[in-house]
Amino acid sequence: MAALSADAKTMADLLATLTHPDTNAIRQAEVALKPLLKKPECVPILVENEAIRHVATVVLRKRISTHLKAFDAPTKTALKTELLSILSVESSRPVRNGAVALVASVCKIEAESDLDSKGGAGWPELFRFIAAAAGDAHPEARELAFLLLGEMTETVGEHLKPQFETLANLFGSALKDGEPKVQNAAVKALGLLMSYLADESSQIDIFTPLVPGVLTVAEACRSRNDEEVVSTTLDVLYDLTYSPSQALAAYMGPIIQYSQLCMADSNLEMGVRDSAALVVATMAESRPKHLGRDTALLNGILETIFNLIETSEGSAAGALFDSNPAWKEDFEDQEGYEDNDGGPTQTSMAQGTLDMLACELPKKYIFEPVVSRCVARLGSADPNHRKAGIACIGVIAEGCAEQLRDHLSELMPHVFRAAGDADARVRECACFALGQISEHCQPEVLSYASQILPIVFALLDDSNIAVQATSCYVLEMFCERLEPDGVRPLLDPLVKKLAAMLEATTKRSVQEMAVAAMAATAVAAEEEFAPYVPGVASLMSKLMDLKDEKMYSLRGRALECMGHIAIAVGKEHFRPYFTGTMKCACEGLSLDSTDLHEFGFACFANLSKVMGEEFAPALPELVPHLISVINQDEGRYEPAEDKEGGEFNGLDDSDEDEEGNLVMHIRTALLESKKGAITAIGEMAAHTGAAYFSYLEDTMTALIGAADNWHPLIKVECADAMPSMVVSVVAKEHNGEISWEKGDIAGASPLSAPTTAVVNAVLGQLVVMMQDDTKDVVGKACEGIQSVLELCGPHAFATIASSCLESTYAILSKQAPCQQMEDYGEEFGEEDDDHDSFLTNVCDLVGSFARVMGGHFVQYLPQFLPAICGYAKSSRPPSDRSMAIGCLGELAQELGNGISDHWQSVFYPAAIAGLADSDDSVKRNAAFCIGVGCEGLGEAVTSQYPAILHALSPLFSVDASQGDTSAACVDNACAAVSRMIMTSPSHVPLGQVLPVVLTAMPLKNDMTENETVYNCLFGLLQVNNSDLATNKAELTRVFGQAASDESKVDDAIKEKLKLALQSLG
Repeated sequence: MAALSADAKTMADLLATLTHPDTNAIRQAEVALKPLLKKPECVPILVENEAIRHVATVVLRKRISTHLKAFDAPTKTALKTELLSILSVESSRPVRNGAVALVASVCKIEAESDLDSKGGAGWPELFRFIAAAAGDAHPEARELAFLLLGEMTETVGEHLKPQFETLANLFGSALKDGEPKVQNAAVKALGLLMSYLADESSQIDIFTPLVPGVLTVAEACRSRNDEEVVSTTLDVLYDLTYSPSQALAAYMGPIIQYSQLCMADSNLEMGVRDSAALVVATMAESRPKHLGRDTALLNGILETIFNLIETSEGSAAGALFDSNPAWKEDFEDQEGYEDNDGGPTQTSMAQGTLDMLACELPKKYIFEPVVSRCVARLGSADPNHRKAGIACIGVIAEGCAEQLRDHLSELMPHVFRAAGDADARVRECACFALGQISEHCQPEVLSYASQILPIVFALLDDSNIAVQATSCYVLEMFCERLEPDGVRPLLDPLVKKLAAMLEATTKRSVQEMAVAAMAATAVAAEEEFAPYVPGVASLMSKLMDLKDEKMYSLRGRALECMGHIAIAVGKEHFRPYFTGTMKCACEGLSLDSTDLHEFGFACFANLSKVMGEEFAPALPELVPHLISVINQDEGRYEPAEDKEGGEFNGLDDSDEDEEGNLVMHIRTALLESKKGAITAIGEMAAHTGAAYFSYLEDTMTALIGAADNWHPLIKVECADAMPSMVVSVVAKEHNGEISWEKGDIAGASPLSAPTTAVVNAVLGQLVVMMQDDTKDVVGKACEGIQSVLELCGPHAFATIASSCLESTYAILSKQAPCQQMEDYGEEFGEEDDDHDSFLTNVCDLVGSFARVMGGHFVQYLPQFLPAICGYAKSSRPPSDRSMAIGCLGELAQELGNGISDHWQSVFYPAAIAGLADSDDSVKRNAAFCIGVGCEGLGEAVTSQYPAILHALSPLFSVDASQGDTSAACVDNACAAVSRMIMTSPSHVPLGQVLPVVLTAMPLKNDMTENETVYNCLFGLLQVNNSDLATNKAELTRVFGQAASDESKVDDAIKEKLKLALQSLG
């Protein structure tokens, strides 16, 4: 040590230089210090020199890990004693904080090297010091105790479990301390420890009773605007929301109430308020049933949210455009524009929280309280109230889509009135609500086309620019699913209006929305848009030639529009514009714009669909590029930020540890590009036929690699694209079609060797993806397996049958990985569960098993039927009941007599109960199930015909004009009776039944049943059935309407109808 003591002053001078505001001097000092700091003898000098102690503690913390391991026991003891002495006497807060951090580092090293220590973590003197300090008469000492515990969170959490009860008592006393700084330090330290232990129920429960004390201190801090403690507390509460601890559920109310206060406190920074909103939102996600059942608590949250939207100066529809930089640029000078430099705003915070509540809480608890508040406010004289009321209808449209669809007739008049409100902000929000309803309430909302389109058309001329832009959004959302006859009355003025807007406005965001609306209009009009293609294409070509980087998103929108026009008008009409559109899309790939890349990929996907094999010449250029995008790693490791804010990083020991401290950074733009590339490559494989075959090997390698991506969206796209690889090989090897027999696996496989290889690879990967922990991925994997099985038949299923059946049953039984930890310890049963949309894909796959396996699947019915019927219980939501009965119907149709052992115990009672259901969709599927059951089981069930006809009878009284589902309900009742007649006409009282059935015809919605009902009537006509002859006039009416040019009946059936009409004379 003596050898270095001569350099002590030099070290002190160099350390002092580190505090100077001279970057070059600091770098030189770091270079000079580094060799000295490699020697263990530097530690005592750094510790003992008071003049430079603050800098020394920071520097020493970076080096202590290496040096401490080299010290013998007496040297370690002397160092630790000196550190505790410094903590005891140091009055400078910065120096003390540096020493606290250094002590924590030493303690961690000692604890990790002394794993046998019983509660002392390798340094028992330190914990005696902390205990004494916590009980000291001086508040600075008490504060110090908790500063140390906070800095040592990981060490305490890992190595001091035997002392948790004692620590809980220390924290409990500190939370009641009369000194705010002691309370604050205790809250921070306890919060860090609770966050660390959040996933360990047995450990966190020791500290859970302290939550009320933490909230009391945090509320006092909020009252005096101490944002640091408030923010820390909210971070802790967020971590606790996902804890599996049952004990924490008891404090859900106080946690949410405190978070509400913070959300509503305009004195707090917006980021802090948004953290409070995140606590509420994540509590809704983690404990939806607890929160939903607490009516008073939920009502309090909703009042806070509505009040925030009402009192906000910003547009409640602005959240729609938050991700669009053009919106900020175009509207920052508009009245009511609310900006927070890209951060959360009061409006976005409130709407985001309500959206989460709507998506996560059981709908029976959230829908009515929100809608009743919306309707009440829409009747207010205050435009701010009306703004909030109509905006919140739009916000809940995604989460409560099913309930909104059921109540459209009550709510749409309110929306229409708001669209004509005198206040521009209310009109804008009405457009937002219309757009959300149009997006999420399909197809029911389409029945309002005659009202919506004229309203939106008028709003395109609104004096408020924001209303114009938002009305374009409505058109985009509404027209995507509209049929040509729906848009026809306004097609010409609509196209001209949008074209005029494009040419007249200088607002980039309005231009982008107008282009998107034009694209959706084209899709709705289909071939009727063909006359407008030359003019619209001319407009788009100008936009596709934009060179300014700021205009790239508009250029991309124009490219997207051309892709949609291609889909609308088809190959022949679009061929003149194909080359130019492809040229623009390919040029975009060479520009440094992920936006253009994404739009280009979407365009390639659409054009390959339309142009088919004519797209093949582009494959050699595009496929390698797309594969390279898919293979890129969107995450990269970068040096982590230093915990001390990056001070003196040149003095760390990174030269001894070259890997350093790295963290993963995700390039989200590349993630979106990768997603688009996968979509494009899937469509190309599906639609270019055999031409894609030579790219299959490289593509499959890329897709299998991407299927293991960390992000669910990438995995979903992979699951969607993989079946297209099978389509390509089937095009090459089998002329696009494989002939297979249901259940026939005894003979030779119809699959060629290349087809077998691709099928096995695709299905193998998709079965693995059924084990994913994300429901969307699992649903898409099931959909992909179904499409491959139905294309390739039972031989394709053989290699994966066992694992696929097992995984499917696990999902239906709610035992799959994606269904675990859904309720975070909630003890409530399934009566509050909402429909999981991915399960529809799973049930469809079960139907496919029967379609492909045939009689071989009968052996699995005892296992699968109870799981399926669990979703048909009256306590389940209508979508679940409809799904389950629909699945039973598919099984009955595909297995025929194979269901005989289960008819009386499962199929028949489920279908009869479904026919009496309150929901038309359930009734519809029950009618199908009972009809195909009678058809498949033949004479064996004719004794039940009277009961079945009695149960079907009320369906003929359903008002078919109430919507597609109601119309389909009547159609399926007609089909069910027709199947019963064809199976055993002598057991059906035709004189009573035929007038009822004929009155309900022609079918109005479910055109797939036309063959069934007309074959039944043709059969009766052929045998000159007297009961049918009695109804000749009505039969003539039905046949005449069904055979008309306007009818949607297939041409082959129309020809038979026309012949039958001639015979009727």
